[in-house]
Amino acid sequence: EEGRETHPIASGLGFVALFAFIGWFAHPIFGFLGSVFHGIASFIDAWPAFSIPLILATVSILGAVWFIRNFFESRRTPAGFGKLTDDDWFRVVFAGLLGITGAIVVFMLAGNVFNLPAGSEGDTATLAELGRTGLANLFDWFGDKFTFDTGAPLDFQRPEVVARGRFIQYGDAGLVITPAFFAIWIGVTLYTAAFIAEIVRGGILAVSKGQTEAAQAVGLRRSQYLRLIILPQAFRIIMPPMGNQYLNLFKNTSLGVAVGFPDIVSVGSTTFNQTGQSLPVLIIWQIFFLGGSLLISSIVNYYNRRLQLVER
Repeated sequence: EEGRETHPIASGLGFVALFAFIGWFAHPIFGFLGSVFHGIASFIDAWPAFSIPLILATVSILGAVWFIRNFFESRRTPAGFGKLTDDDWFRVVFAGLLGITGAIVVFMLAGNVFNLPAGSEGDTATLAELGRTGLANLFDWFGDKFTFDTGAPLDFQRPEVVARGRFIQYGDAGLVITPAFFAIWIGVTLYTAAFIAEIVRGGILAVSKGQTEAAQAVGLRRSQYLRLIILPQAFRIIMPPMGNQYLNLFKNTSLGVAVGFPDIVSVGSTTFNQTGQSLPVLIIWQIFFLGGSLLISSIVNYYNRRLQLVER
């Protein structure tokens, strides 16, 4: 009815979450959550070692089944058969590659988290032995963050000052980024990004405006005609100069020597100045830059061949 709350439960939970967030910053009234998270961590430690892999596998399989079923149901013809276009095959392959890449990243991160030293002699525990401990440590971390005395969820500390003066030198604790790396990172990135943006803009504008008007005339949405009509034609124009920019980006990293960044050129210069062996250093430079340039050129040429128009 008009004037009445139609979602009282959702509103109540939302207000509780809002006041919990405010109380988290204002006063340690929600400090009991620390004990709750620690209790959850203890409960997870009691689980069997196979519980977490089983849950992850179940969720992954159910998600894959749901995606495949909905995907093929949306492509079913009136006769009851599934029909896939070239764009559909691209989506299937892309989704598969994305899933494989995501699985590799997850397992790599899990290996780094769970491959922890255990025992008095520094033996390395297995993933099955510490699988539940890694998740329990996560809840313990949340418990420590919610167990506070001042109400502040985060604790900021000033870095340790090693040497005072006009240019203050701080300690190495925490995450440190050197000024030389930051300078070469920002400089090369902005310089190359400006050229790449102009190349992409020029490639899109080079496609005839009639292509856009024809796509709109047949009822395609903006995202559809960009993905299916404009960008495939623009890529033929974009790829050659884009490959040159990637080559320039690969070789311009040697400019780091100008700001004191120890790249391969700087390290090589120091090496042959101290050892006098200039020929091996020059050979290593040539192999590195020639190999990288040939690899980038091969990838760009492969895509150029795939994108070129096929004529009789």
